[in-house]
Amino acid sequence: MAWRPVLVLLLSAPYLGEVLSTATPPLDLLLPWNLALFAGLYGCGALLCRELAHRWGLGLPGLILLGMAYGVYEEALVDRFWFDPGYARHSGVGDYARLWHTNLLLATHLTAFHAAVSVCSSVIVVTRLFPGDRDRDWVRPRGLLVAAAGMLLVLFLTYESYVRPPLGPALVALGIGVLFVVGAYLSRRLPRPARAPSRRPRPRLLVVTAFACTGAHFVLVYAVPSTGLPWPAGVALTLAPLLAGVLAVRRWSTTGPFGRDGLCVVTGILGFFAVLDAFVGLGGRYDLTAGAVLTAVGLAWLHRRARPRTSPLVS
Repeated sequence: MAWRPVLVLLLSAPYLGEVLSTATPPLDLLLPWNLALFAGLYGCGALLCRELAHRWGLGLPGLILLGMAYGVYEEALVDRFWFDPGYARHSGVGDYARLWHTNLLLATHLTAFHAAVSVCSSVIVVTRLFPGDRDRDWVRPRGLLVAAAGMLLVLFLTYESYVRPPLGPALVALGIGVLFVVGAYLSRRLPRPARAPSRRPRPRLLVVTAFACTGAHFVLVYAVPSTGLPWPAGVALTLAPLLAGVLAVRRWSTTGPFGRDGLCVVTGILGFFAVLDAFVGLGGRYDLTAGAVLTAVGLAWLHRRARPRTSPLVS
């Protein structure tokens, strides 16, 4: 067992997925109950996605699909914010794109967030911290069962804390999550695009693109409900920056996701949320300001110590 990357992933995934998104104050994460709960959900989820991607020999698309499956599990089955009208009203989305007890705008937004931040960013950052463990299993098969059990335990412990949707929409959400996992497994059969070795690296462009696309998606999610657009067009509009970002990264990237370019993309994504935290902190939330500074310092340090490396996981 590679205990160092496992321990750091169990701690970093809750920070990136829960604290950096402003959902939980940074100091609350230090409470033993919260830390255990979030490590069991975010940490075990990210670990399970990483281990399956490594064992199945998946590329970056497969890892993203596993991250999307995790997002479905957390937001549709654990927190059940897909189906919570109160959460939708509190977030400013209201009843926009609500279909069959499900807010499709929030469902797509939260799924994309967890795939990009809670899973992919966490795995890439931890892999860059421990490059010597990149090509090995981090846990034994028994560890996979423990991680899955940790995720299920959180579901049972918090079940009474959230809304109970009708059985039909919940089963559909479960089916979507299963399809993402199956799609991830099948993605290993897809041909890997060849990279042009003469292509000029564009690390700064990747950072700016990831930052801009993340910000555009985030802003559109909360702006579209007030535009009067029909919800299919509105949801498609919010996803357009993400699609544009993926296409741009595939075009400009010269390394795999665990190389320099992957770290640049993660820096752009996390950089947006760090700026968001700093902005919210101006209203007196100095804990969020401290978290934003900590994130910026950590990313800068990681860039300084990281060396360009190739990866078996390539997009």
